[in-house]
Amino acid sequence: MTPPSSGTGTREGDGVLNACDYRTVVVDPPWTPSLDATWNPVNRKAAPQKHYKTLSFDAIVTLRPRLAPQAHLYVWALTQHVDWAWCLCRLWDSEPVTMFTWKKPGLGAGRFRCNTEHIVVARKGNRIGNAFGSGGRSVQATAGTLFEWPRGRHSEKPDEFFSLVHQLSPSQPRLEMYARSPREGWVTWGDQSSIVTDAGGMTWGKNRV
Repeated sequence: MTPPSSGTGTREGDGVLNACDYRTVVVDPPWTPSLDATWNPVNRKAAPQKHYKTLSFDAIVTLRPRLAPQAHLYVWALTQHVDWAWCLCRLWDSEPVTMFTWKKPGLGAGRFRCNTEHIVVARKGNRIGNAFGSGGRSVQATAGTLFEWPRGRHSEKPDEFFSLVHQLSPSQPRLEMYARSPREGWVTWGDQSSIVTDAGGMTWGKNRV
């Protein structure tokens, strides 16, 4: 897969993104979908541009956290651009290992009534001592890759997802990028997160307003 542009997307971010070697990172990027990037979002209920400022692929790649030599990465993807999430993982020196699908209750928006979202799950470093879940390779990490979780506000990710991450990736420190609010036990980084826990205070800009 080829990203829209590789650019200079290997620079690490400043401040909280660079504060320590993160072992577990969740990223919910404000992707700019190419299908309707230039459309007027006023009458498009599901358009992300209607709810927050979006960023280009290159800009998202450049805002890179400092990952530990062994780390787990969870990247939320747009349905039409799942390949961007895979490319992001690899540009951050992580290798995708699977993809989770969140099936939302009811029908969604658009002609296809899309009611799913996807998360690319990746690992940085050797898998020895860096397994997902407990018990090593002989124990099943999950009971499948399809999860039925309730909906929240627009683009809000369910608490059940974070419970799953805790189960699969117990190592700290943990970082949530583009966070909406503080989360206990996590460093949170994002315009909608009122404080940053564990690593000092910082807001990174106005990605989501």
